[in-house]
Amino acid sequence: MTPMKNPLVLLLLPLSLCAQQPYFQQEVNYTINARLDDSLHILEGQVAFQYINHSPDTLRELRVHLWGNAFKNRRSAFCRQKLRDGDAAFYFAEEHELGGYKKPDFQANGKKINWRYDPENPDIARLTLTDALLPGGQVHISTPFLLRIPASFSRLGHVETSYQMTQWYPKPAVYDHKGWHDMPYLDIGEFYSEFGSFDVTLTLPENYVVGATGVLQTPSEIAFLHQKERETRRLLDSLPHHVAAPFPPSSQNLKTIRYTAEKVHDFAWFADKRFLVLKDTARLASGKTVDCWAMFPMAKETVLKRGQSRLWEKGAFYIRRAVEFYSEKVGEYPYPQATAVHSALSAGGGMEYPMITVIGNASSAKDLDDVITHEVGHNWFYGILASHERRHPFMDEGLNTYYQIRYIRQYYGEYQPVDFPKFLLNEQKQGSLLENGYLLLARDNKDTPPDSHSDLFTPIAYGLQVYMKPALCMHWLEQAVGTENLDAAMQAYYAKWQFRHPYPEDLQAVFQEHNMKADWFFQAMKTKHRTDYRLKKVEKTGTNWALTIQNKGKLDAPYSVSALKNGKPVATKWFEHTDGSEVQKVEMAGVDADAFEIDYPRHTLDINRKNNFRRTSGLFPGMRPIEFRSLAPFQNSRRNTLAALPWVGWNNYDKTMLGIAFYNSPLPLRKLQYYVLPGWGLGAGRMTGMARLQMHIFSDGWIKKTTIGAGARMFDFDYNASHDYYLRYWRIAPWVHTELRCNSGSFSHGLLFRTLFIGKE
Repeated sequence: MTPMKNPLVLLLLPLSLCAQQPYFQQEVNYTINARLDDSLHILEGQVAFQYINHSPDTLRELRVHLWGNAFKNRRSAFCRQKLRDGDAAFYFAEEHELGGYKKPDFQANGKKINWRYDPENPDIARLTLTDALLPGGQVHISTPFLLRIPASFSRLGHVETSYQMTQWYPKPAVYDHKGWHDMPYLDIGEFYSEFGSFDVTLTLPENYVVGATGVLQTPSEIAFLHQKERETRRLLDSLPHHVAAPFPPSSQNLKTIRYTAEKVHDFAWFADKRFLVLKDTARLASGKTVDCWAMFPMAKETVLKRGQSRLWEKGAFYIRRAVEFYSEKVGEYPYPQATAVHSALSAGGGMEYPMITVIGNASSAKDLDDVITHEVGHNWFYGILASHERRHPFMDEGLNTYYQIRYIRQYYGEYQPVDFPKFLLNEQKQGSLLENGYLLLARDNKDTPPDSHSDLFTPIAYGLQVYMKPALCMHWLEQAVGTENLDAAMQAYYAKWQFRHPYPEDLQAVFQEHNMKADWFFQAMKTKHRTDYRLKKVEKTGTNWALTIQNKGKLDAPYSVSALKNGKPVATKWFEHTDGSEVQKVEMAGVDADAFEIDYPRHTLDINRKNNFRRTSGLFPGMRPIEFRSLAPFQNSRRNTLAALPWVGWNNYDKTMLGIAFYNSPLPLRKLQYYVLPGWGLGAGRMTGMARLQMHIFSDGWIKKTTIGAGARMFDFDYNASHDYYLRYWRIAPWVHTELRCNSGSFSHGLLFRTLFIGKE
C-alpha cells in the first residue's frame, strides 16, 4: 500500500496549487467604428480590441462571441431553446427577418490569423494565435464586420427604424480561474464578459436620438439632447391626450457621435427618431451627481387608456430614485450617467446593460417604476458585480430582486408582482403572493435550484426560482440576522468585488467574515432542500414555555416563533437550527400566551404551514380555525378553508343542472386534493354530479411523483319517451400515475394505470 501514496500526492499537488492561485481577471479595451444603414437594416464597421492576459497561463487561442449569428439560421442554440419553450416565431420567420454577420476577417497585431466557428454554435469563434500569449502579454485583435440586424425576436433587433443594438459586436469570452466561458446566445440565460474600456464612434442619420452605455463626447450631440429635452417638456405640457408618433423619414444628413466608457464589460445603444427625452439628476451621499436620462416615443393615449408616454413623464425621476436607493443600500454608483429607454423588447419586461436599460410596456406608473428600478439595479448586480449569469443566475437576478422589493416596500408599501390578477388580490394577502409563487413549483417537486445553469429552467421556473426564491431567502436572512448586519455584509461584498467576477463562494466568504450564519442560504440556492417545521408540543413550567420543534425537511435554517394572545403576536423570538437534528427544544420565557406559531410574520419558506400552529390547551390544539369561502383559489395557511361555489351544467337528458361545488383550494399543490359536485337535473328530476379525489406522493428516486386517485360521475344517458323514464349511468375510475424523473427537454415521461367501473340502468 505504501508505494501507492507518493503518486497520489504528486497528482493532487497541482490541483491544490491551482485552487490556491491568486485571483486574476483579463482586460479588454475596445475601439469600435460603425455606420448604420437604416434603409437596409445593416450595421457596418470595424472593431479592434486590446486583450491583456493577466492570467498565469499561456494562451494559444482566444474564444470570441459572435452573438449576432444566433439569428442567422434555425440551427442556433437560441432557436432550439425557443422551440423547447414552445415559441416557434423565430423558427418560422421570413428570411428577411433573420440576421447575422458576414464572415469576419480576424487579424492579430495586424496579421491575418486562422480561426473557425465552434462546430456546435455559429455564434462562437475560436481564434488561433500565431504567437502564444504569455502571462502579462497583450494582443491586438481586429476585424471588419457587417451585421444584418434581425427583426425583434429577443434583445438585438429592430422594429421598422427603431433599433436595439445589444450583443452587436464581436467580443471575447471570459477566461478566469475556471477556464474559458464561451457560450452561445440564449433568450433565457444572460451573460458574462470581461471588464475594460470602450471608445465607440457611430454614424447614422442626424434625426436619430441615441441612448447608450458610456459618456457622450460629441458637443453637438449633447446640445441636441438638451434641445430635445426642452421640446419634450413643452410637448407633454401642451397635449391633454397623447397621440402615437409615426416613424418619420430619415434625414439625408448623417452625424457621427462618440462615446467612451471605463470599467464596463459591455456596450449597448438604442436609436429611434421618435424618442422624447427627459433628464433628472441623482445626488449621492458623497456629493457626486449622476445624470439620469429617460427616452421614449410618444404613445397613443385616449380618454379610456393612458399612453406609455404619460407613464414615462416621471421616468427620469424613477431612474434617479433607483440610483440613489441602490447607492445608499449597496454602494455608490460609480458612473456619470444612467439611462432608461422605452423600446421594443422580446425577452421579458426589461433588459440591462452598463449605464443603460431598455424597458417594455408597463400597465401603470407604479409598474413602470418597479421595472425601471429592477433594471437600473442591475448596474450593481451584473454591471459592477459581474458574476457568471449563465452559470449562477441567482447572483444577479435574485440579489437584485431582493433590493427591488425593498425599494417598492419603502415607497409603495407591500410588494405586489407586476400585472398580478387583481381579483386574486381580494382572495390572498399580498405578502403571501411571492411565497405562493415559490410553492407553486416546490409543492409539485418541479422547482430547480436557483444556482443552476440558466438553460435548465423553464420560463416559469426561471422567474419563480431565479428571481423570487433567492429574493425571499435574502429577506429571510435579513430578518434572521438583522437588516443592519446584512446591509453591512452586502456593502463589504460590493466594496471588495466591484469591477470583478465574484462567484457564490466569494459571497459566502464575505458573509462568513461578518459572522453571519448563512450557509443554509447557499444550500437553499444549490439544492431543492426545504424546511417543514412542525410545532409538536407546547409545555408550561411556571412562567416559561418549552416548545418541541420538529424539522421534517432537509434544510436547517433559522426560524422564528411567536407567542399569540387572542390571535395576535405578543412576542417573537428567532432560533437557529443548524445542528442537523430533527427535533429541537426551545424556550420562551415570561409571556402570556394562548397559542404559539412558527413564523407568524411569514418570513421563511416553510413548505407546509399547516403544522406550524398550536394552542396551549383544548381538545385539538394543532387544528387551525375553520372558515367558509366561495372563491378560494389559494390556500389560507392560517385557516382550514371549506370552499363552495354554485355550478350550472347541461346535457341532453338531464337538461339544465344546478348544484354546489365543494372543493379544497387547489393552489399551491397539496398532498390531498378533492372536489365534489352534487347537482340536480331539472330534466330528469333527480340527482347528478361528479367527484374527484387524489393524493400525491413525492420521492427522490427515478420515480419523481406518484399520484393515487379516483374519479366518479353519475348522469342520465337515455330517455324512454313511451314510458317517460330516464336511464342513468355511473362511472368510477381509480388510477395510479407515476411521473418519471428524466432530462429530455420539454417532454415528460410517466406511467398510468387506470381502470373503469361502469354501471348502467
